Amino acid sequence: MSGSLIQDLKVGQALGGTPWRMQVAEIVSTIAVSFVLVWPIVVLHEGNILQGGIGIGGPELPAPQAGLMAQLAQGIVGGEMPWALILFGIAFGFALVLIKSPSPMLVAVGMYIQPETTAAIFLGGCLKAFVDWRARRSALAAEPSTRVENTGILVASGLIAGESLTGVLLASLVLVAPQAGSIRGLLGLPALPWVEGPAGAWLSLVPVLALAWLLVVVPLRRAAATPAA
Repeated sequence: MSGSLIQDLKVGQALGGTPWRMQVAEIVSTIAVSFVLVWPIVVLHEGNILQGGIGIGGPELPAPQAGLMAQLAQGIVGGEMPWALILFGIAFGFALVLIKSPSPMLVAVGMYIQPETTAAIFLGGCLKAFVDWRARRSALAAEPSTRVENTGILVASGLIAGESLTGVLLASLVLVAPQAGSIRGLLGLPALPWVEGPAGAWLSLVPVLALAWLLVVVPLRRAAATPAA
Protein backbone atom coordinates (compact mmCIF):
# COMPACT_ATOMS: atom_id res chain seq x y z
CA MET A 1 0.00 0.00 0.00
CA SER A 2 2.88 2.39 0.75
CA GLY A 3 4.45 1.72 -2.63
CA SER A 4 1.13 2.23 -4.40
CA LEU A 5 0.53 5.46 -2.47
CA ILE A 6 3.92 6.85 -3.48
CA GLN A 7 3.36 5.99 -7.13
CA ASP A 8 -0.14 7.48 -7.16
CA LEU A 9 0.99 10.76 -5.61
CA LYS A 10 3.99 10.96 -7.96
CA VAL A 11 1.82 10.49 -11.04
CA GLY A 12 -0.77 12.92 -9.67
CA GLN A 13 1.89 15.57 -9.10
CA ALA A 14 3.25 15.06 -12.62
CA LEU A 15 -0.23 15.47 -14.08
CA GLY A 16 -1.00 18.55 -11.98
CA GLY A 17 -3.45 16.95 -9.56
CA THR A 18 -4.77 18.74 -6.48
CA PRO A 19 -2.81 17.43 -3.45
CA TRP A 20 -5.61 17.45 -0.88
CA ARG A 21 -8.01 15.74 -3.25
CA MET A 22 -5.45 13.02 -3.96
CA GLN A 23 -4.95 12.54 -0.22
CA VAL A 24 -8.69 12.21 0.39
CA ALA A 25 -8.99 9.72 -2.47
CA GLU A 26 -6.11 7.64 -1.09
CA ILE A 27 -7.64 7.57 2.42
CA VAL A 28 -11.07 6.55 1.13
CA SER A 29 -9.65 3.90 -1.20
CA THR A 30 -7.43 2.44 1.52
CA ILE A 31 -10.36 2.10 3.92
CA ALA A 32 -12.56 0.56 1.21
CA VAL A 33 -9.89 -1.92 0.11
CA SER A 34 -9.28 -3.06 3.70
CA PHE A 35 -12.82 -4.49 3.81
CA VAL A 36 -12.39 -6.29 0.47
CA LEU A 37 -8.78 -7.42 0.25
CA VAL A 38 -8.95 -9.48 3.43
CA TRP A 39 -11.22 -12.07 1.78
CA PRO A 40 -8.87 -13.08 -1.07
CA ILE A 41 -6.08 -13.32 1.51
CA VAL A 42 -8.18 -15.67 3.65
CA VAL A 43 -9.12 -17.75 0.60
CA LEU A 44 -5.51 -18.13 -0.50
CA HIS A 45 -4.30 -18.93 3.01
CA GLU A 46 -6.97 -21.50 3.85
CA GLY A 47 -6.92 -23.05 0.37
CA ASN A 48 -3.16 -23.60 0.60
CA ILE A 49 -3.50 -25.21 4.03
CA LEU A 50 -6.13 -27.63 2.68
CA GLN A 51 -3.65 -28.66 -0.01
CA GLY A 52 -1.01 -29.50 2.58
CA GLY A 53 0.83 -26.20 2.73
CA ILE A 54 1.33 -23.81 5.63
CA GLY A 55 -0.54 -20.88 4.11
CA ILE A 56 0.78 -17.44 3.30
CA GLY A 57 4.50 -17.24 3.95
CA GLY A 58 5.16 -20.85 2.93
CA PRO A 59 6.97 -22.13 -0.18
CA GLU A 60 3.79 -22.08 -2.30
CA LEU A 61 2.71 -18.61 -1.18
CA PRO A 62 5.87 -16.72 -0.26
CA ALA A 63 5.56 -13.23 1.17
CA PRO A 64 9.13 -11.87 1.12
CA GLN A 65 8.19 -8.22 1.47
CA ALA A 66 5.91 -8.87 4.43
CA GLY A 67 8.55 -11.13 6.00
CA LEU A 68 11.20 -8.44 5.60
CA MET A 69 9.01 -5.78 7.22
CA ALA A 70 8.14 -8.20 10.03
CA GLN A 71 11.83 -8.83 10.73
CA LEU A 72 12.53 -5.09 10.81
CA ALA A 73 9.60 -4.47 13.15
CA GLN A 74 10.69 -7.28 15.47
CA GLY A 75 14.24 -5.94 15.42
CA ILE A 76 13.08 -2.46 16.38
CA VAL A 77 10.79 -3.66 19.17
CA GLY A 78 13.14 -6.35 20.47
CA GLY A 79 16.31 -4.31 20.14
CA GLU A 80 17.96 -6.93 17.92
CA MET A 81 18.25 -4.96 14.70
CA PRO A 82 20.86 -6.44 12.31
CA TRP A 83 22.72 -3.17 11.95
CA ALA A 84 25.60 -4.74 10.04
CA LEU A 85 23.27 -5.84 7.23
CA ILE A 86 21.43 -2.50 7.24
CA LEU A 87 24.66 -0.49 7.03
CA PHE A 88 25.88 -2.76 4.26
CA GLY A 89 22.64 -2.16 2.36
CA ILE A 90 23.00 1.61 2.77
CA ALA A 91 26.57 1.51 1.50
CA PHE A 92 25.58 -0.75 -1.39
CA GLY A 93 22.72 1.56 -2.38
CA PHE A 94 25.04 4.58 -2.19
CA ALA A 95 27.51 2.78 -4.46
CA LEU A 96 24.75 2.05 -7.00
CA VAL A 97 23.87 5.74 -7.08
CA LEU A 98 27.53 6.73 -7.55
CA ILE A 99 27.94 4.43 -10.56
CA LYS A 100 24.65 5.77 -11.93
CA SER A 101 22.88 2.42 -11.97
CA PRO A 102 19.69 2.74 -14.04
CA SER A 103 17.55 0.81 -11.53
CA PRO A 104 18.95 0.72 -7.96
CA MET A 105 15.50 -0.15 -6.60
CA LEU A 106 15.23 -3.25 -8.81
CA VAL A 107 18.62 -4.43 -7.54
CA ALA A 108 17.54 -3.89 -3.95
CA VAL A 109 14.22 -5.68 -4.43
CA GLY A 110 15.93 -8.59 -6.15
CA MET A 111 18.09 -9.19 -3.09
CA TYR A 112 15.22 -10.37 -0.89
CA ILE A 113 12.75 -11.84 -3.41
CA GLN A 114 12.96 -15.58 -4.08
CA PRO A 115 15.10 -16.69 -7.07
CA GLU A 116 12.17 -17.96 -9.15
CA THR A 117 10.61 -14.50 -9.08
CA THR A 118 13.83 -12.66 -9.87
CA ALA A 119 14.44 -15.11 -12.72
CA ALA A 120 11.07 -14.17 -14.21
CA ILE A 121 11.90 -10.48 -13.79
CA PHE A 122 15.24 -11.02 -15.54
CA LEU A 123 13.52 -12.84 -18.41
CA GLY A 124 11.02 -10.00 -18.73
CA GLY A 125 13.87 -7.49 -18.84
CA CYS A 126 15.57 -9.46 -21.62
CA LEU A 127 12.32 -9.47 -23.61
CA LYS A 128 11.94 -5.73 -23.05
CA ALA A 129 15.49 -5.09 -24.31
CA PHE A 130 14.83 -7.23 -27.38
CA VAL A 131 11.56 -5.42 -28.15
CA ASP A 132 13.27 -2.03 -27.81
CA TRP A 133 16.04 -3.17 -30.14
CA ARG A 134 13.54 -4.37 -32.73
CA ALA A 135 11.54 -1.14 -32.45
CA ARG A 136 14.63 0.98 -33.08
CA ARG A 137 15.60 -1.08 -36.12
CA SER A 138 12.14 -1.16 -37.66
CA ALA A 139 10.65 1.59 -39.81
CA LEU A 140 7.91 2.51 -37.35
CA ALA A 141 6.41 5.98 -37.21
CA ALA A 142 7.43 8.74 -34.84
CA GLU A 143 8.17 7.75 -31.23
CA PRO A 144 7.79 4.00 -31.74
CA SER A 145 9.41 3.15 -28.43
CA THR A 146 6.67 4.95 -26.49
CA ARG A 147 3.84 3.08 -28.20
CA VAL A 148 5.69 -0.23 -27.98
CA GLU A 149 6.40 0.26 -24.28
CA ASN A 150 2.82 1.28 -23.47
CA THR A 151 1.41 -1.75 -25.28
CA GLY A 152 3.90 -4.07 -23.61
CA ILE A 153 3.03 -2.68 -20.19
CA LEU A 154 -0.68 -3.29 -20.83
CA VAL A 155 -0.05 -6.89 -21.93
CA ALA A 156 2.24 -7.62 -18.98
CA SER A 157 -0.19 -5.99 -16.53
CA GLY A 158 -3.01 -8.14 -17.90
CA LEU A 159 -0.92 -11.28 -17.39
CA ILE A 160 -0.12 -10.29 -13.80
CA ALA A 161 -3.74 -9.50 -12.99
CA GLY A 162 -4.94 -12.70 -14.69
CA GLU A 163 -2.46 -14.82 -12.75
CA SER A 164 -3.60 -13.27 -9.46
CA LEU A 165 -7.29 -13.77 -10.21
CA THR A 166 -6.65 -17.35 -11.34
CA GLY A 167 -4.83 -18.12 -8.10
CA VAL A 168 -7.72 -16.81 -6.01
CA LEU A 169 -10.21 -18.75 -8.17
CA LEU A 170 -8.35 -22.04 -7.76
CA ALA A 171 -8.01 -21.50 -4.03
CA SER A 172 -11.75 -20.83 -3.86
CA LEU A 173 -12.45 -24.12 -5.64
CA VAL A 174 -10.35 -25.96 -3.07
CA LEU A 175 -12.30 -24.36 -0.23
CA VAL A 176 -15.60 -25.29 -1.88
CA ALA A 177 -14.62 -28.95 -2.31
CA PRO A 178 -11.80 -29.74 0.15
CA GLN A 179 -12.44 -33.49 -0.15
CA ALA A 180 -11.01 -33.43 -3.68
CA GLY A 181 -7.55 -32.91 -2.23
CA SER A 182 -6.22 -30.97 -5.20
CA ILE A 183 -7.30 -28.96 -8.21
CA ARG A 184 -6.76 -31.98 -10.42
CA GLY A 185 -9.03 -34.10 -8.24
CA LEU A 186 -11.62 -31.36 -8.12
CA LEU A 187 -11.73 -31.09 -11.91
CA GLY A 188 -11.69 -34.88 -12.32
CA LEU A 189 -8.47 -34.89 -14.34
CA PRO A 190 -6.45 -38.13 -14.53
CA ALA A 191 -3.05 -38.39 -12.86
CA LEU A 192 -0.11 -37.84 -15.21
CA PRO A 193 3.02 -38.95 -13.33
CA TRP A 194 5.29 -38.25 -16.29
CA VAL A 195 4.35 -34.58 -16.18
CA GLU A 196 5.79 -34.27 -12.67
CA GLY A 197 9.29 -35.31 -13.78
CA PRO A 198 11.87 -33.93 -16.22
CA ALA A 199 9.44 -34.24 -19.13
CA GLY A 200 7.07 -31.84 -17.39
CA ALA A 201 9.90 -29.35 -16.87
CA TRP A 202 10.69 -29.38 -20.59
CA LEU A 203 6.99 -29.09 -21.46
CA SER A 204 6.76 -25.97 -19.32
CA LEU A 205 8.97 -24.24 -21.88
CA VAL A 206 6.03 -24.29 -24.31
CA PRO A 207 3.88 -21.78 -22.36
CA VAL A 208 7.00 -19.75 -21.58
CA LEU A 209 7.74 -19.44 -25.30
CA ALA A 210 4.10 -18.59 -25.97
CA LEU A 211 4.22 -15.78 -23.39
CA ALA A 212 7.50 -14.53 -24.85
CA TRP A 213 5.92 -14.44 -28.30
CA LEU A 214 2.95 -12.55 -26.88
CA LEU A 215 5.12 -9.94 -25.16
CA VAL A 216 7.28 -9.41 -28.23
CA VAL A 217 4.95 -9.67 -31.22
CA VAL A 218 1.86 -7.91 -29.85
CA PRO A 219 3.60 -4.62 -28.89
CA LEU A 220 5.53 -4.49 -32.17
CA ARG A 221 2.44 -5.19 -34.29
CA ARG A 222 0.37 -2.72 -32.30
CA ALA A 223 2.93 0.02 -32.75
CA ALA A 224 3.28 -0.71 -36.46
CA ALA A 225 -0.49 -0.53 -36.91
CA THR A 226 -0.82 2.80 -35.06
CA PRO A 227 -0.73 5.78 -37.43
CA ALA A 228 1.84 8.46 -36.83
CA ALA A 229 0.75 11.53 -34.93
